[in-house]
Amino acid sequence: MPSHKVLKSISHNFSHSFISLMNYRNDDYFMGHLLRQARKTKSNKLEVDVLKNIAKPKELLTEIILDSIKTRNQRFSDLVKRSGSSMDYIKSANLMIEFDLERTRLWNYDNKYVENPFTCEFKIIDDRGKEYKCKQDGWWFPET
Repeated sequence: MPSHKVLKSISHNFSHSFISLMNYRNDDYFMGHLLRQARKTKSNKLEVDVLKNIAKPKELLTEIILDSIKTRNQRFSDLVKRSGSSMDYIKSANLMIEFDLERTRLWNYDNKYVENPFTCEFKIIDDRGKEYKCKQDGWWFPET
């Protein structure tokens, strides 16, 4: 029987899949590609409507970034089912990743890399109007 109870862990797992080392594309991690594009365009916040497969702003949406978003969004319903819930319970699912481009620091292990802090927030609203939110933060740098 599907459950609402697991929606909190789904929120955590889905957002973590975006920012994790498992999300590698071409020559860098997704977060490295995103940060590089954010620095280039001065647009520091990515917003993704997972259910509608819509992302903005367009300045951040390179082919590599779009491909990763599309792949993760396509896997969302499978994650929900495997976790013991139902897509019928989910009315909205929105991801936001925001970098602070004003703050920087050198990476501890190699001073040739400059990091910026980020926040990743994923919010699910269920069919009863209840919110399940996961917020993660850290520092990231582009590898190339």
